[in-house]
Amino acid sequence: MNKPIVILKIGTASISNENGELNQTVMVEIARQLGLLHQDFHWIMVSSGAVGTGKNFITNYKGTIIERKAAAAIGNPILLQKYAQFLAPYHIGIAQSLCERSHFSDQEQFTQLKQTIRELWKNNIIPIANENDVVSNLELKFSDNDELATLLAVGFGASLLLLGTAVPGVMDSTGAVIPEISNIDEDILSLATSDTSNSGLGGMISKLTFARLATKMGIETIIFDIRYKKAWSNK
Repeated sequence: MNKPIVILKIGTASISNENGELNQTVMVEIARQLGLLHQDFHWIMVSSGAVGTGKNFITNYKGTIIERKAAAAIGNPILLQKYAQFLAPYHIGIAQSLCERSHFSDQEQFTQLKQTIRELWKNNIIPIANENDVVSNLELKFSDNDELATLLAVGFGASLLLLGTAVPGVMDSTGAVIPEISNIDEDILSLATSDTSNSGLGGMISKLTFARLATKMGIETIIFDIRYKKAWSNK
């Protein structure tokens, strides 16, 4: 159990097409790279995409809170089934891990979460975490999956937090990617917008905000385009 821990967060826009359908080509590549790296690390995935996948089943979907909850309930098993399908050739199993904010504020609940995930790791299984949308109280919700991924990274003492998105990274005013940021200050935050995908909740401001928290806790954080081959495995 002494492998480095990596939290991989996958954004909605990075694995979904504009109509919300899952981009299976991207998911196959994610599975391939996980297959290469799985034995060297303990992984926790935080994958968005459930709402985008499930909303097409909701008649006259408007994006209300209740409709989002229903869409997540529909889309999450579809999302997990696809990950299971694409990881199976690498003999990697997956497990659903539905989280609520109380799991991180209550010591007993968090201890149970850690024990369960460690048991999954021992059995060659990658937990895929997401918010328990169906029952989460609106006032107690995570702001988005960037926050959930960061809380997991801090709580588990991760060595690395990977925030996979649909853009190459943080870009300067000319559109060039900034390869390394040593201090996430107001100047860096001003480069980002709050734009999100149709089904996403985050955006670059969210990623930078939680990256700042993670790096202050000593966790290396990378924001990258998960659709770009070799972007995170270098293999």
